[in-house]
Formats: sequence, C-alpha cells, structure tokens
Amino acid sequence: MDYTMENLTSSTPIANYTSTTLSANVTSTIGPVPVFPSTFKPIEVGDIALTLLASTLSIFGAILIFVAYCVTDSFRPENETRRLLIYLTVSDLLVAFGNFGGTIRYIAVFGNNKFSLNCTLDTRCDLFCVVQSFVCATASMWSFFWNTVIGIHIFVALVYCRHGTWPWKMKIFTHSVCWLVPLSITIAAVSKEVLGEDFSQGTGAWCWISSCLDKNARTLWMVVTGKGWEITWYFATCIMFFFVKGYMWKQRRRHNRRHFSEVSERLRVEDESYLYLWLIGYCLRIWGTCRFFLYALRRHTGNPLSHFDTTDDVFLHFQSFGDSAQAFCTCILFCFLDKTTRHHLYKKLCCKCCKRSDGEELRPILTETANINYSV
Repeated sequence: MDYTMENLTSSTPIANYTSTTLSANVTSTIGPVPVFPSTFKPIEVGDIALTLLASTLSIFGAILIFVAYCVTDSFRPENETRRLLIYLTVSDLLVAFGNFGGTIRYIAVFGNNKFSLNCTLDTRCDLFCVVQSFVCATASMWSFFWNTVIGIHIFVALVYCRHGTWPWKMKIFTHSVCWLVPLSITIAAVSKEVLGEDFSQGTGAWCWISSCLDKNARTLWMVVTGKGWEITWYFATCIMFFFVKGYMWKQRRRHNRRHFSEVSERLRVEDESYLYLWLIGYCLRIWGTCRFFLYALRRHTGNPLSHFDTTDDVFLHFQSFGDSAQAFCTCILFCFLDKTTRHHLYKKLCCKCCKRSDGEELRPILTETANINYSV
C-alpha cells in the first residue's frame, strides 16, 4: 500500500477533489499534510452488527437499571454506592447512543465501499460526526471518572469512614470534577476543530479524533480526550482492587468478617460485585486500547508492522462489541446476578401481574377442587 499523498484516490462518497486542492485545503486549515494510506477498506458487516447489537443491549440494560433504581427497596437514595452506579449508567448509556448513531451514519455515508482520506473542510465539518464524537468522548471520560469514584468510595467506606455519609462539600467537589472536567476537555477539542472522521483508526464505525490532524497532534488529543484517562482508570482501579481484596483477607483472618456489610455500615454484601465490574470493564475496553497503541506505533515510527492488518481486524471485532456493551454488562451484574435486586424486581414487576382479578378468582376454584380430591 502506497503512503504518498499523490496517490490519493477520489473514490470518497462525500466529494471528489484533486490532490492539489486537497493539499491546499489541509495546509490552510490544519497545518502540515499528514501521510496516510490512500485507500481504506470498509468495516466488515459483522463489526457493524456487533456495534449495533451491543449498543441496543446497553440501551435496554441502562433502562432496566433505572427502573430497578426506582422500584426496588435496595436502591433507596441513602445507598451511596447505588447512586454512583446510576451516574455511571448515564455515562455508559450516552456512549451506547453515540456509538449507535455513529454506526448508522457510517452505513449511510460509506456503506461497503472503499473510501479515500478526504481532509477537506466539507468532511471535517460533518456536523453529525462532530456531535457524535463530542458525546462519545465526554461520556467515556465520565464513565472512567465515575468508575474511579466508585473505587474510592468503597476503599474509604471500608478503611476510613465506616459510618455516616459523604460530606456535602465532598459531594459537590466530586460532581464538579467528574462532570465538568471531561466536558471542558471536549469543549476545548471542539474549539480546536480536532473532532471528526476517524476512519476507524482506533475506533469502530463511529467518529472520534480527525484523521486529518498532524500525527503528533492526533496522538495527543486521543490521549487527552480518552485514552489517557482510560489507562489511568486501569491502574487506579487495579490498585484499589488488590488493596480491597487484601484488606478483606486480613479482616477474614483476624475478625472473621467475610463481607463488606460486616466491615462497614455504608456497604451491602452485594457491593463486592463492583470489584468485578472493573474486571468486566477491562475485558471490554482493552481491545480499543491495544488498537490505539498499534496505530500510534505505526504512525510515529513508519513501521508497517508485520501482520498488523490481521491483528487489527481481530481487535476490531472485540472493540466493536466491547466499547458499546458496558451498560449491558452492568445490568447483568447488578440486576440479574444481584439476588436482592432480582428479588425486588420480580416482586414489584412480576408479582403484580399475578394479582389480577382473574387470578384471585381462580384461587378458590383450585382450593375447592383440591378439597374434593382429598375428600375422595
């Protein structure tokens, strides 16, 4: 594959431009012309289907979590951990919506056709692509922040503050950091015009950081708007996971306390599932991180990397599902595998259907029939 700008084809479905006009537009808008392959292969139908499936499941999973929060006794407002889960679910729901919309846009714009890099103003100012990039980047960072806050909450509740709740000043600080810092970063990215068509270099069928940026600027913005916070989340939650596990092991040996609720009044037995939420998150998002490092290495060293395309295709399969499936896996963990939540959901939602008038009229008949059989 040739990497020179002179060999850029004009097969893009958006617009056709000559190499001279392309170079002039790129230089005048974003600086030095980056060097990229002339033609990109389309994303496979299977990867598109995986993204749409995972996004749909996450949307319904998030709705079920919200329903559970409203109808179950275990989701009362004073349960701080559950409230933090709601903030995390809001973030993951927006990621699912963004990836779903970005995939629909990809189908409408590119389809199954091969496409060329088009750094013209028309492509870079695709409003839907920019809005989708803004939503996904912001929501992903919100998710990383709230995941980390959940870890800090569990750690502090177990070790330092076993009674009472968070002070209101701490709550204000936490919300300010977790909501406003990611939002400020993506607003800065919009102002710098760095959001746009990614051409699936580090993402799936959705948009993120424009491929038309200079290689150094592109890597920097990918780190600032997502990957840097994601890697920080990996290390922070991994350290807290092992520390909490070690602390509970000591509590078990010294005081025979086996559950979170026996150590802290602020936690339930089921809150230990939050530790496994991080492990699920690692398994879902590590593939996109690996693709980011592969593309960064290839972009900055110029090394074609043997078997790159094959490895990238495999990682893309997992990323297409994993990046959009966080809310769905959270729903499985906290709605279906959580015995308390599952019991209350069944009691509030399903048992009401069994208490209809016809059901109440049927019960005496069954009793009466049973009495007849016993008398015989």
